[in-house]
Amino acid sequence: MEIDSGSTGGRRNFKVVQKLVSLRPVFEIYDEVTGEKVAIARQTWLSFLRSTMHIEDAQGQRILTAKGGFFDKTFWLLDANGEKIAKLTRPWIAFRQNFTIYYRDEIVKAQGGFLAWGFEATSSTGHFAFRLDKKILAIRDQSRIAVGDYMDWLHAVASALVVDRIFFKGKSCLGTLCCLLPFILIFGVILIILMLLA
Repeated sequence: MEIDSGSTGGRRNFKVVQKLVSLRPVFEIYDEVTGEKVAIARQTWLSFLRSTMHIEDAQGQRILTAKGGFFDKTFWLLDANGEKIAKLTRPWIAFRQNFTIYYRDEIVKAQGGFLAWGFEATSSTGHFAFRLDKKILAIRDQSRIAVGDYMDWLHAVASALVVDRIFFKGKSCLGTLCCLLPFILIFGVILIILMLLA
């Protein structure tokens, strides 16, 4: 299968939507311009032992695999023949989420925000690789991935999915917002009390 490398110039945008009813994490990938489903990513049943995600084309043919180890610190992107395409790593200790991708004999680095609501990946020579933005208020995990000319769109989307799903543990923004809501309310009450006492 021939894969479009996106060499026509500019950025290409994809929408990734997690299936609502599924026994395991399944993500549908759509081309934002055409609305066409271009791929589907499925985490394997035994991912609690060794994290693995398979990406299939619209016809159900496996076109890429992301395979990690027991500690989820290093992942490999493998093509349909099992050949290594990229290596994704993250540090053992970091105050902010960040990761490194070894791709085409170059290093691609990115750092997410404190709540991992998005991140941008850029090569060491300054080429834009991809950017992931999560939809904040959504019932199911939803994100937008913008891909530049530097990476093949499939490799970029797979890298973004691995970083979001595995490294950031697939935090949905709505879930994070719900967890933070009590702290925001407490802070607001304390602030109101302080203003009334002043």
